[in-house]
Amino acid sequence: MLGVLATGTAQADVTDTFTANFDVHRGKLALGTTAFGITPGAKAGCYVYTGQARPNALVRLFLGDVTDESRFCIEDGVIRPQHFRHHIAGDEKKSYTLDFDWSAHEVHYRSEAGKQDTMTLPERALDPLSIHMAARQWVDEADDPETLGEADFPMVDEDEIKTYRLRATDGGDIQTPAGRYDTVRVDRVDDNKRLTFWLARSAEWIPVRVEQQKDEDGIFQMNMTALER
Repeated sequence: MLGVLATGTAQADVTDTFTANFDVHRGKLALGTTAFGITPGAKAGCYVYTGQARPNALVRLFLGDVTDESRFCIEDGVIRPQHFRHHIAGDEKKSYTLDFDWSAHEVHYRSEAGKQDTMTLPERALDPLSIHMAARQWVDEADDPETLGEADFPMVDEDEIKTYRLRATDGGDIQTPAGRYDTVRVDRVDDNKRLTFWLARSAEWIPVRVEQQKDEDGIFQMNMTALER
């Protein structure tokens, strides 16, 4: 979800700086806003990817602001998370950090409530934010994204390591408050709860719409309202 306009012979890249803003709905019910952005990290080849969810007044009665931050580096084309933080205001049990030690092939989980665990890392693994970057990179590197088929993406989710299987297909034209975009659709297909991203061809594969089914209460939808690149 990044992008600086290319000039001369330079080409835009999925790690270019950007900020994208979204509104969030469940059906016709407005829930609040979300913003995602990426900036360069302290070292070359490293980045900071952040997400900030701000519930509206009604939702705030039940849920505080949510802040996510992923610090990752790209080594030989592979995304290597270094540190991830998930924080929900007022909820220590569901707020946690992940610290990745690739030399020891371990990831350390710590919740703000004091729970800790150490897990063995597979050869490749992502965190809940850097998996967005990995999906964009996967589509970006394909000659024809619509023929990619399916691929597995291991991810550390709190104190578990899961594997997301993603499928890429043509997403068609998507109308959002930020404009109309020709897209590739990426679906999670290993779980019966829906998770779909529409990635914009003309904006370095930044998601312009996301839909997720969290429970039986319906589909949550995010639509991009503004993009700064």
